[in-house]
Amino acid sequence: MKKFIFTVIVAIAGWFNAQAQSVPAPERYNDFIEQVAALDQVRAEFLMNATMETLVSDPKGYRQMMELAEKRFSDAADPIHNEGLYMVVLKHAIEQYVLSNTEKEKQRLLLEGAKKNMIGTIAADFDYVTPDDKTVHHLKDLKANYVLVYFNNPDCESCEKVKERLASNELINKMVNEKKLIVLAIYPYDDQNLWKKAKYPKMMINGWNQSRQIEYAELYDLPTLPCFYLLDKDYKVLIKNEGSLNKVEAYLNDLLNPQVAGPELPEADPTAKKQPAAVAASPSDPRTVSSEKMLGYLLENKSQEIYDSLADQVKSQVQPTTFEGALSQIETQMGKYQSHEPWMIQKFQGTEAYTTLMNFEKAQLGFIIAYDKDGKIIGINMVPAQAIKH
Repeated sequence: MKKFIFTVIVAIAGWFNAQAQSVPAPERYNDFIEQVAALDQVRAEFLMNATMETLVSDPKGYRQMMELAEKRFSDAADPIHNEGLYMVVLKHAIEQYVLSNTEKEKQRLLLEGAKKNMIGTIAADFDYVTPDDKTVHHLKDLKANYVLVYFNNPDCESCEKVKERLASNELINKMVNEKKLIVLAIYPYDDQNLWKKAKYPKMMINGWNQSRQIEYAELYDLPTLPCFYLLDKDYKVLIKNEGSLNKVEAYLNDLLNPQVAGPELPEADPTAKKQPAAVAASPSDPRTVSSEKMLGYLLENKSQEIYDSLADQVKSQVQPTTFEGALSQIETQMGKYQSHEPWMIQKFQGTEAYTTLMNFEKAQLGFIIAYDKDGKIIGINMVPAQAIKH
């Protein structure tokens, strides 16, 4: 419940702007993006975009958040590495007026790099040669259930350590021996002598991109080395820019050992009354009345009234101004608010919540209010419309 309370406050207003000013912004922002990264992807991207919108009027804070997002989301070695969230930040920066044209050009280039070989797309083909064979080979000549491309540099200490770990990895070697996996080590740079001197385990193909096409044509975005790309038999990208061999192994293990379904349950009694996922809330229900009032306060930008209605455990985490301008921030993306649908009751993270769909000019948005046993609000949230069952 505590995490739910935290995230719902984040969703509607960019809570970090309302926190105690004695806390340095970078620390505050870092805590925030770690919380966002823990959410499901759709919700996290929505919140990240809304967050950037709240910072438009604070150029210094906007740049601080951008720098932190680049550091945390784009670094393959970071635990919360998330290219989708990084692209949200880059797109916002390009479209808004906060940055100079020079700064925007940098963000455009970064966005172009992030778009290359995205997960779910077909990986770009490239050529390579091996030390003992001058024949030019291509990535798409390889035939296996999976291809693990290991971009590396023999002059990189981390690359050498990872190479040793690959050579002794039980799962990867098992898959290679069973011809389910091909490990292709690729050196993408120009020092041929350095590459030829390096030793590689027999369980992997040692390749050099002799044409330098990967680097010159910027076929792949390689922010750091070592770096893994995992492809399926059709060369579709499953993992991109991954710096952790542990994560690659975990992914492969999940592929080979999918979750086994539990025992088949007996067929349900067709005459039994089914519990609906969401039910219509009675207009006379006190919490429906309270929900309508809260929505009205939001539309009228009455931050203090919303704050006064919150449970004490929520108030301890925000200031009265937390909800200021929340609706206008949303309207900048979705157009003017028009109306809302009837209130429904449904479960969110084990909590009974009152929900409605808000109709804007461009789309709908879900609005959730959760209450404690005393009728005090413990959560207010904006979520994608598909999260609401109406």
